[in-house]
Amino acid sequence: MIERCPRGCRSGSEERYFRSDIEGLRAVAVLLVVLDHAALGVPGGFVGVDVFFVISGFLITRQLQRERARTGRISLPRFYARRARRIIPAAALVVVVTTLASWIWLSPLRLQTIAREGIWAILSVINLVFAREATDYFHAGGAPSPFLHFWSLAVEEQVYLVWPVLIVVAVAAPARLRALGTRWRAADETGRAHPRTADRAVLLVFLAVAASSFALNVIVTGRSAPWAYFGGHTRIWEPAVGAVVAICGQRRGRPRPVLASLLTWVGLAGILTAALLLDGGVPYPGVAASLPVLATACVIAGGGAAATHGAGLVLDRAPLRLLGRLSYCWYLWHWPLLQIWAQAADRPLSTAQRSAAAVASLLLAALTYRLVERPARSRPVLVRRPLLGLGFGASCVAVAGTTSILAAALVTVPAATVAAPARPLGSPAVAPTAAAESVLRAALVRLSAESGFDGVTAGPLTSLLRRALRVDRLPSDLTPTLDGARDDHQANRCLAMFAQTAPTGCVVGDPSGSRTVVLFGDSHASQWSAPLDAVGAQRHWRVVLFAKADCPPAPYPDYFEDALGRTYTECDTWRAAVLRKIVQLRPNLVVVGSQARAQLAGQGPAAMTGLMRDLRATGAGVAFLRDTPFPGFNVLDCLARHPSKISACAVSIAASRLTSAAREIDNRGARDGGALLIDPTGWLCTADGCPLVVGNTLVYRDWSHLSDTYARLLAPYLGPALAAALHSAPTLAPARHVGDHIRPVEHESVR
Repeated sequence: MIERCPRGCRSGSEERYFRSDIEGLRAVAVLLVVLDHAALGVPGGFVGVDVFFVISGFLITRQLQRERARTGRISLPRFYARRARRIIPAAALVVVVTTLASWIWLSPLRLQTIAREGIWAILSVINLVFAREATDYFHAGGAPSPFLHFWSLAVEEQVYLVWPVLIVVAVAAPARLRALGTRWRAADETGRAHPRTADRAVLLVFLAVAASSFALNVIVTGRSAPWAYFGGHTRIWEPAVGAVVAICGQRRGRPRPVLASLLTWVGLAGILTAALLLDGGVPYPGVAASLPVLATACVIAGGGAAATHGAGLVLDRAPLRLLGRLSYCWYLWHWPLLQIWAQAADRPLSTAQRSAAAVASLLLAALTYRLVERPARSRPVLVRRPLLGLGFGASCVAVAGTTSILAAALVTVPAATVAAPARPLGSPAVAPTAAAESVLRAALVRLSAESGFDGVTAGPLTSLLRRALRVDRLPSDLTPTLDGARDDHQANRCLAMFAQTAPTGCVVGDPSGSRTVVLFGDSHASQWSAPLDAVGAQRHWRVVLFAKADCPPAPYPDYFEDALGRTYTECDTWRAAVLRKIVQLRPNLVVVGSQARAQLAGQGPAAMTGLMRDLRATGAGVAFLRDTPFPGFNVLDCLARHPSKISACAVSIAASRLTSAAREIDNRGARDGGALLIDPTGWLCTADGCPLVVGNTLVYRDWSHLSDTYARLLAPYLGPALAAALHSAPTLAPARHVGDHIRPVEHESVR
């Protein structure tokens, strides 16, 4: 029987295949995505990707099922050739143009990264790269990739690599079972699976895929949201739902028109509700993704029943159908245009600029559809000869990949030679004598009485920092180099990553030293590992490092970790274990460091005060390192873009977060808890700002962390301050033997 569809359905043989309401639904999906990415009032527009997944699963499964019914088999070469002609040419064009645009308008350092991402994008594995990087603390927090949206294309290609194979195996299974002597009437007299039996087998396979993948999606979302979001294993249930709709429509026919109309309107309302109510604060995909997925299934299931009063009244309109035809190309173009424009301007785009970028990308989409996508899909010679179509797709991949490889190889990064030795900062003003430490200790006590920011006090490095602010040219002997700076965190090797709950425990400095100093906190504490190692070795202190990525040392209930997309329970477990270790160690001094987090400012200083009191109750002296100035932008990228005007990248006091409420609250909490406050601002800034290069040394390695190289140069200034704090601690009784002591290692993490 010929399948009827809503008004706008084409005549003739196309009537069996074409669904104009689905073309309109594609338009809804891409509009939601573009409006979300352009920040134009649709916070949950990312659900448009889920809509695409369900539509794709429905159409591809229906196509394969009809081919099997018509010919008795599924041609894998023909299927993969169709995918290659449909997806690869336009995607390859966008990869090439995006790479060249990045060469023209972005920094050489940024281009290196983008070129590598272009290779992974055209090879359809970029989703795995983004999932790994999102949970890698040292590589998170950079500018968004212009290829970020390619993750969904990668998921689709990974899924559809096995899709026809699933159908072939499902169809063959009943006949195979009958051949083994089962009583199930599984095959006709030709030996092929009976059509109804084959459909039932395919349906069961996709139901099993949908159920298992959905369960996995819920579990992984609760553990590591990036892997759930980008992973094919946690997304395959969405096209599987579309496949179930396609098979059920073939087996059981269409619902009654009244019910079909209701389904389409309910489904369309569900999609729009999800787009308006869901946002980045909802764990996603998880259970929340079931709303747009099931809503899309309702629109598709009801829309095929000739429902004259259904949502097809809206979806069949010519403007939406036109957008639906352009949806793939618009999806490809909109994100690179938004990102390259914003990153080239080095500031957020205005509403008018974001709107202009969305419109411009639509124009590019129309040209790409006319000149690339449609000819590649319909060229007769490519349609008739699948191997030629596959070869054409492979050629497009080769061109895009070669462009990215050449861009990465040919780009020149300023000051990218082998790093030279760091020039010393000069001699500290405080000599390591008892009298000098007494004076310094009194100064620390006075400083600790003030929790707010009262300007940058002149110190021994002020004149050097002032000269650094006036330097314009990037030193040729820069250390670390710009392309190696992200990895300049060797002293942070003991930083516990997100999943770790047991304290690693590293001992640096002098492992056999008579005094024990503990460094405790997050990565902003860990950035002081290098100078503490040097100070400990010089002063014969045994320095024990306890630091965990993005884990505040003070306990805050239900602290949400963006990288995981959930409450950071591992942080609570790790912190409790560290506090038990500190009690066992009975250190002479505990040095606490923490990033000042704006999202925690509303909880006040009580948590930090309680932590300081608990640490002092162990008998140790407690010093709190005020948070370092926070550039808040990609330091390396800025310097690479302005190698002849690096002063343009200097951080102003107003932009450094030194005056933030969060920093003042942390300082007040530490002060009220009885800690001595050590302020490193004078080692990094003057009243005029904070330079990013001092001498030939790069100060920061990313958006907020000191480079190990520069931090180590601060050891002569940090050491006297810590010695003053240590000598103010009460005399401790000899530590008791504890079998669970942290084992010292010589500059290696404890195994």
